[in-house]
Amino acid sequence: MSKNEKSLNWSNWALKIGKCFPLEQLHPDTLVWLQRPETKSVLVACSGGPDSVAVLCALWAHAKKLHIKLIVGHYNHRWRASKSDEDAHFVATMADDLGCEFIGGVRPEDQPACTETSARVLRMEFLRTEARLHNCQCIIFGHQLDDILELQLQRLVRGVGSEGLAAPRSVHIFTVGPAHLRPLLNLRAALIRDSLNAIDVPTCEDATNLDTTIARNGLRHTIIPQLSQTVDRDASVGAARSRQLLEEESSALDTLAREQFATAYSGADYLDRVGLRSAPRALTRRALVAWLASHDLVECLSASGLEQLLDVVVSSKTKHSMSAGCAFIKISAEQIRIASALVCDSTNPIKNSALTAEDSVHLPNRARLSRSAVIVDSQLRDLIFSGAIDPNCEAYLALDHDTSLQVRGWLPGDRFTPIGAPGSKKLKDWFIDRQIPKMERNQLPVVTTAHKG
Repeated sequence: MSKNEKSLNWSNWALKIGKCFPLEQLHPDTLVWLQRPETKSVLVACSGGPDSVAVLCALWAHAKKLHIKLIVGHYNHRWRASKSDEDAHFVATMADDLGCEFIGGVRPEDQPACTETSARVLRMEFLRTEARLHNCQCIIFGHQLDDILELQLQRLVRGVGSEGLAAPRSVHIFTVGPAHLRPLLNLRAALIRDSLNAIDVPTCEDATNLDTTIARNGLRHTIIPQLSQTVDRDASVGAARSRQLLEEESSALDTLAREQFATAYSGADYLDRVGLRSAPRALTRRALVAWLASHDLVECLSASGLEQLLDVVVSSKTKHSMSAGCAFIKISAEQIRIASALVCDSTNPIKNSALTAEDSVHLPNRARLSRSAVIVDSQLRDLIFSGAIDPNCEAYLALDHDTSLQVRGWLPGDRFTPIGAPGSKKLKDWFIDRQIPKMERNQLPVVTTAHKG
């Protein structure tokens, strides 16, 4: 049934869905969190799809028993033009019929969401911001059991450890911000859909979910069914059990690391290398990651960079230095310290400077920007279009010789137009997508034409 074919009575449907999914059928870990006295308001992320509709309606049916207030959040990516707007209207209507406050977010038309990753970042930023503004203790998601193997396979090819393979967790607690809860994580997708279909509940269907050129969909519709058929077992059930075991082991390792290396989790200026060398490598890795994260440096190291650091820490070397963004990790026989390579905080921002022809601007981190006029002959043109020029070192701009350029630091609200993409994008979102650490952002020069300041 189409969501527009007849008038919708969501209160009746929600009560029926509550009977389909009684409290004891929801994930027990999420119930413990929801039944805490301090859990009073929750934000339910609802796309309008079957899973999010099911979790919203089930919680609505049990809200009085749980003593919680539900707020419904929906983010419109504008990926599917009018269809996306219809989904937003559908969720807003459902929330209104259920008597729930509705919060809708819309991606600005001039801010492209070019990839699934950037779209997810925008959505999560919206949900977390609204959860804080409305004093919600947690955000509810509709993930179910069949989502687990999809995520595990995506992460396996990236080379993650037990922490990454334990996702998505039924309850994910963060140091800052609301927890993430997934009450349907122990239920199969087919059970959820069949239950909704049996009572004729309308949902939004995203046609892009059938596009197998998207990695997630290819796994769901092709790879996972083939895997289950090949091994003659339900791979999703096995993955769910593995996820639970990995979460238990990951939590145990985290507890041990916190007990043995408390300073790593408190943002200390240095770590005891002797203790790190004598500990199991898994604990040492966790302590290093936590310590780097507390100093906003974990994003400065790639996976191979982190392994290189770990190798040095447990080696017999008595002295070593390794760069991490705009800082150095100094390793001695007894300690590991962070030393600022150069001034990398907002106390020494980039000053507004004019970048004139055949001139240079010196930056606070001792880097230098130079400008010179060149004639693009056929040889240089071929070199540019070959992609052989490193954009981290030089860029070619088609400007009049007398065009004035300004160099300054990043300012909130700065936007740019990505090459080959419509509209503009916030620099802040670009920083997030590229995992630029916060401590480096104010040290990156922004070059503009003079009239853009």
